[in-house]
Amino acid sequence: MDRFKQHCWIFWFSFSILFSNIVISDELNDNHHYIDAEIKSIANDFISFRPMRGFSYQNITLEEAYFWQGELVEYLGEKMGEVVGYKTGGHNVGPSFPTFPPEGIRGLILESMILKSNSSVTINSTVKGFLEADFAFRVRDKSINSAQSDYEILKGLDAIIPFAEIPDPYYEPGTRSIFGTVVSNMGSRFSFVGDPVLLNNNIDWLEKLNNFSFAVHNENNELIQKGEISGWYEPIKVVRWLRDHLVSSNIELKAGDLLSLGNIGIIRQIHPNSPRGPAYKSDTFILSYYGLSNEPASVTINLDRSN
Repeated sequence: MDRFKQHCWIFWFSFSILFSNIVISDELNDNHHYIDAEIKSIANDFISFRPMRGFSYQNITLEEAYFWQGELVEYLGEKMGEVVGYKTGGHNVGPSFPTFPPEGIRGLILESMILKSNSSVTINSTVKGFLEADFAFRVRDKSINSAQSDYEILKGLDAIIPFAEIPDPYYEPGTRSIFGTVVSNMGSRFSFVGDPVLLNNNIDWLEKLNNFSFAVHNENNELIQKGEISGWYEPIKVVRWLRDHLVSSNIELKAGDLLSLGNIGIIRQIHPNSPRGPAYKSDTFILSYYGLSNEPASVTINLDRSN
């Protein structure tokens, strides 16, 4: 190959590489634009009680799905306030929700999602909502971000928060997926919090946390269901998973953040004709923890059936 032809070949090869990079870059930018538009649509649907259309982009990584979850929460935050906590699920024994990642899922809690214990919500304030018994902590300080042992993690927490939820995973039929559940922030709608049970630095708390019992009663003090945390999940281990997952996303916990650890096995449907079971008939859902304080620590959800 003479020198002129060699220079022409080098020029053409360099131009081809540059052109390919420009095309790839444009494709990425186009995809980002379309995904962002879809995320905004999902947020608007959720706020407006319209069925979310799932998430059509499945050729992404789980890490990218959590990035888009953050973008969704930015849009939701315009109506629902700033992030005040974090939630997780899928750490219990036995089968989890099939649209959770196998290792567990993480979501964000926004300011207006939090309601005080004994608050009321109407039946039509959710579309596919269900009552869910949960368990939560409050962060004491930022030391939890680098805590190593279970006891050090415990010292980074200052209170147990009685916690129950009404998620609202409302999707068009056949569109829900693992990535879609991540991106849609698990369909989080309402979180109810009771009076905190303050923690001290006593290591005995680790044993208490792994052995407390719980129950749900209705407004007539009739037992709906009861259970024990032992054999379900170990709370501090779930806090560690959630903390590590947040740190991997460059999110650091701070004083006052709520950490919801997920379902503890008592779920009741609000609406009739749900595939998960009959609608809850009572007007009140009272979740109580036993063995963590002298008196049961409780949180109450009231269902307003007047309209």
